[in-house]
Amino acid sequence: MQREVVSVDRLLLWQENPRVKAADSQMKELDNIYNFSNASSQKTSKRQLMKLVESIAENGYQNDVEPILVKREGDCFVVQDANRRLSSIKLLLDPGKYREILDEKDFEKVKSLAEANASKIPQKLEVVVFEPGEEDTLKDILSRKHNGPLDGAGTLPWGTEAKGRFFGGKKLSDFLEQPFEEQFGQSLTSYLGGANALTSTRRVFGFSDVKKYLDIKDQKNVTPQELDRIKEVADELKGYCQEHNVLLSRLRKDDVNENVIIPLKEKNSGTNMTPYLAMKRTSRDTLRQYVTNLDRYLGSRYNDSRWLTEDNENFIPVNLLLAGLRENGKLSGEVHKRWAKAYLLAPSVRVIYELSLQGIKSSMDIQLPNPSVSREHGRNVKHVHELFKDKQFFTYLDDGHIVFESYLEARSVIESTDFSSSVDQSQLLSHKSAKSSEIDTIVKMFNEAVLFAVLCQQYVVFKNMPTD
Repeated sequence: MQREVVSVDRLLLWQENPRVKAADSQMKELDNIYNFSNASSQKTSKRQLMKLVESIAENGYQNDVEPILVKREGDCFVVQDANRRLSSIKLLLDPGKYREILDEKDFEKVKSLAEANASKIPQKLEVVVFEPGEEDTLKDILSRKHNGPLDGAGTLPWGTEAKGRFFGGKKLSDFLEQPFEEQFGQSLTSYLGGANALTSTRRVFGFSDVKKYLDIKDQKNVTPQELDRIKEVADELKGYCQEHNVLLSRLRKDDVNENVIIPLKEKNSGTNMTPYLAMKRTSRDTLRQYVTNLDRYLGSRYNDSRWLTEDNENFIPVNLLLAGLRENGKLSGEVHKRWAKAYLLAPSVRVIYELSLQGIKSSMDIQLPNPSVSREHGRNVKHVHELFKDKQFFTYLDDGHIVFESYLEARSVIESTDFSSSVDQSQLLSHKSAKSSEIDTIVKMFNEAVLFAVLCQQYVVFKNMPTD
C-alpha cells in the first residue's frame, strides 16, 4: 500500500461495486449509484446521494481523514471504497456531463452547488493504492468496513447511550428514554426511528412548543400520564413524517408546532381553528392521496416541463401560467402565510382549465358542448375528459413514460379523477371568497388542473401520431 495524489479524472468508479448491479460503463455505474444505491427505495437513493453532493460542495471533502482506497489499473485507479463520494465529486466537477442521468430538479441543484462552491470542490484526491498481490488485504479492510460488526472484528455502531456520551449534556429526551422504554417496550429514540434518530429526537423534543405542550413537571420522575402524552406526540410525528415522506431530521420548529402540536391541542380541547390560523386535519387517507413533498409547490405533482409541448403555439398561454407556478407557486413559511398564498392563487385554477380547453380546441377538430370555452367549463371539461379514457391513449402514455409509471396507473388516475367537479369548485373560488376552503382542497384542485393541461397537450400529440 502507498499513498498518491491523483487527479479525479484518473479515478474510475468500480463497475462491479457490490452496492449496486454490475455496469458496463462508467456512466451506467454512476447512474446505478444515483438510482439504486439504496436497495429499498429509488427515491431514497437519489435523495441520499444529493445530500452527499450538498455536503461535499458546502463543506469540502475531508480527504486527509477519509482517503480513498483504490486498485491500480494502467494509468488509472479503480475505486474500491468511496464510490458514492467519487460520484458526488464527479457530478460537481462537470454537472452537464451527467444531465441525462439526473432528474431535472437534481441537475439544477448540482449545477447551482457547483457554481456557488467551485473553490471547495477538489480537482485532485489523495488515495491509498493497493498493488497486485495485495487483494486479500484490501478485501479484509472492505469486509471490516461494510460487513457489520463481525463479532467485534468489524465496525461496532454506537448505541443510544454512547451517542449521548459523545454529544455530551443531557437533553429532555435523554431523561425520557428509559421511562418510555419501561412503559412502552422500546426507547423513545428507537420508537421514532432507531439509533440513528438520537440527534433528531433530542432536537425535536427540545423545541419550546413541544416542551410547553408536554408540561413535564419533573423530568427525572416522569409520570405514566406524562409518558402517554409523550407517546401521543411521537405518534403524531411518525404519522406526519410518513404521510409527507419527510425525515424527522428535516422538521423545523414551525413544522412541528403547526402540524403536530396545534392539531393535538385542537383534538384535546375539542375546538376547531379557522384555515387562516391552521390547516384543519383531514383523514390520513386523504393526505396520502393528495399531499406529498411535491405539493410544497402548487400543482407540482404533474407540472413537469418534459410533458408540455413547446412547438404548439396553441398551448403557449397555459404553459406560461404553468411556468409561473413552477417559479412562484411554493407554499412556505408559517401556516397562515401558506394558506394566504394558496387563497391568492386559487382563482388561477379556473384559468388553467380555460386556457387548456382553448389549446385543445384550436389544435384539434373537436366539438365542445359549449363552443364558448369561457362558459360552462364543467360540461366542456367533462367532454374532453371522456376523450382521455381511450385505451390506446393509456398505452401511449405508458410507452413514453409520460406522467405515469404504468398503463394501470394512467388508467386508474384518469378514470377516477373528477375534473368537472374540480373545475366547478374553481369557478366558485373565482366568484366568491375562498376563506372557507381548506388548503388541501386548493392543493388538490391545482394538481388536477395541471394534470388536465398536461393531458390535453399529450392527447393532441397522441392523435397527431402517424398511423400504420
